[in-house]
Amino acid sequence: MDARGSKIAIHGGSFGPLNAITRMSVENIANCRSMIAYSSSIKNQIMKNIHLFLLAVAGLFASCSQPCPECPTPDYTTFEANKATLERLFSGFENKTPDSSILAEDFREVGTGMDEPDRNKAETLANWNQMMNMMDMELKQAIYLPGIDTTSFALDGSVRYYGTWEMTIGEASKELMAYGSMDFNENGEITSVQHYADFTATVMSLMGPAAMEQMMSAPEE
Repeated sequence: MDARGSKIAIHGGSFGPLNAITRMSVENIANCRSMIAYSSSIKNQIMKNIHLFLLAVAGLFASCSQPCPECPTPDYTTFEANKATLERLFSGFENKTPDSSILAEDFREVGTGMDEPDRNKAETLANWNQMMNMMDMELKQAIYLPGIDTTSFALDGSVRYYGTWEMTIGEASKELMAYGSMDFNENGEITSVQHYADFTATVMSLMGPAAMEQMMSAPEE
């Protein structure tokens, strides 16, 4: 019996590790099922996010393809008319016959040089005539752009330009790049001119320092 009992004990004891392995297998299966369920949840969430992203992109393209009701086509009629007036002024510089009628009575030339004062209509015409008597001028290239109101950003009828002038005194010629902004009134007359260019350096280069100094020191008539 001892031997038999021992056999039974040994045989019965062999079920312990088997039961442990069985329990581990059941737990592993449960863990695997949990991981599969978790992976499936993540996959579903990713697919949902991709779907929402594609819907957002499609909505963006759809909104961009619609016409903008708040962006009407600008009316360039006033700009084109004022641009033509400015071109007439520049033609007057070239022909040495500026048309004073295109300047408003309250016209003002803004002094853009260092300590340069503003000039009224009469003073501006006198200064232009002196410049035209001194040299020949030709506008070689010009780009005209419409100006805008600084508050509403709507076209306000002003005209800006980027130009290249050829200045000639005798046999000497120099090119001068300039930027200008011109304002107009309702009658299409120029009310103000702002010119940015190094006219003084150009004249000095053409005339020479000695002649320039003599001209600047000459008494005004």
